[in-house]
Amino acid sequence: MKITFIGHASILVEMGSVTVLSDPWWRGPCFGAQWWNYPEPHLEALKDCRIDYIYISHGHHDHFHPGTLRTLSRDSKVIVARGTSLASPVRELGFEVVELGDEDVFEPGPEGVSIRVMGTYSDDTLMTITDGREVCLNLNDALHAAPEAVQAEFVARLKKLFPRIEYVFCGYGVASHFPNCYVIPGKDREATAANRQRYFNRQWAKLIVELEPAFGFPFAADVVFLEEELFWANEPTHNTERPTDAFKSLNPESPVTTIDIAPGFAIQNGNVLRESFRKPVNEASLRTTLQDKIARANRYGRVSEMAVKEVADLIQKNLEMCASYLHSYEGNYRFLIRFRNSQYGIWIEKQGRNVISVVIALDAARMPEYDVSYTTRLPYLKWSLTEPFGDEILFVGSGGIFEYKDQLKAGENLHRELAELLRRRDGPPRPRYGKSSKVVHNAKQAIKQLIGRRDQDLYSLATWTVFKDDQVR
Repeated sequence: MKITFIGHASILVEMGSVTVLSDPWWRGPCFGAQWWNYPEPHLEALKDCRIDYIYISHGHHDHFHPGTLRTLSRDSKVIVARGTSLASPVRELGFEVVELGDEDVFEPGPEGVSIRVMGTYSDDTLMTITDGREVCLNLNDALHAAPEAVQAEFVARLKKLFPRIEYVFCGYGVASHFPNCYVIPGKDREATAANRQRYFNRQWAKLIVELEPAFGFPFAADVVFLEEELFWANEPTHNTERPTDAFKSLNPESPVTTIDIAPGFAIQNGNVLRESFRKPVNEASLRTTLQDKIARANRYGRVSEMAVKEVADLIQKNLEMCASYLHSYEGNYRFLIRFRNSQYGIWIEKQGRNVISVVIALDAARMPEYDVSYTTRLPYLKWSLTEPFGDEILFVGSGGIFEYKDQLKAGENLHRELAELLRRRDGPPRPRYGKSSKVVHNAKQAIKQLIGRRDQDLYSLATWTVFKDDQVR
């Protein structure tokens, strides 16, 4: 078995006459103009290679990238998990699709070669490949951000299926707007970004320890942010602690070899064929080498009042659909939605049980007093409001910036009220307290706190935000 790291979440596995390529993305950005491949993918390995199968792990744009798939031969068959929404759009691109269920074992060629695809959590999947001698696990985004119970279930299952594992490729972060897209007074944005990344580095290390492969490789995070509002995040995300550093510091006696790989790295039968190792991201170098892409990422079209009114009408429909949910929030609030390169915005205000939204003209010298503002590109928000899974452009990508006026509101995660209105809805949100009343819900939370059992909220600002002069947890 020969494995070459192409870039981001894409690896090429060659097993005699069978080749499998995973999650190809290298043609242009994804999530609009937000994420860009960096370092550059190693496409030389694909130059004279016949690709028999392409595995698409899940529907996020950096894994299912139609622009890249259109450049590949339709002689390749595409492997997806049965029951996901991927088969239809892949067929529309002209590919034959192989759908695999959790218990299916696909044997595509020479004796000993077999492939499995398993659905894990939140539409994510993982793939196992064996040539009869070695085993490769492609975990992509499937486990490092999954709940602990899901991780334990799949680690046990994988170890039962494969008592000896040679290679594990596992993701370790970035697929979220959170927490980098939040501006809070006094927040140390670099330390906050590093704090969140540190957690996922340790999740990566934990999975590698439990799976006990011969080799562990972090991947699926080779992206940079080129829009000016998030350019700062590249260095603290990539240059602080690395997953391999976390593993070695926590497990100094482990026999597992962990390597921080870069595109072009290749390994075969346990021997490194081509060395290519991760290097720190340098802001000055990015600005020089990616100058044209930076210009493209920061090019905004003019936004008219009519276009803003069209989006405001969509938000008004969500307000009406979410009325009962919004009324259950006991406080009042003022939200402002702003669009890049527009003099118009959308004002949303709650007073008691009355919630209104109106289009307003904006004056930079006299901005209205808001609790939370959200700044985005109008096409991004319109996409989120109208397309199935469209909100991924805002919340899996980094499509906008929430700005708080004070820390108290941030501690309450007030932005969650606004976020419910920024996505396409086919019905109201789930009740705020589930099937319980507020009193019962709060009592349960108090009991959990008393017995020391608090569920960690990975999307709570209080969990991750580091304020200036704070110590990183």
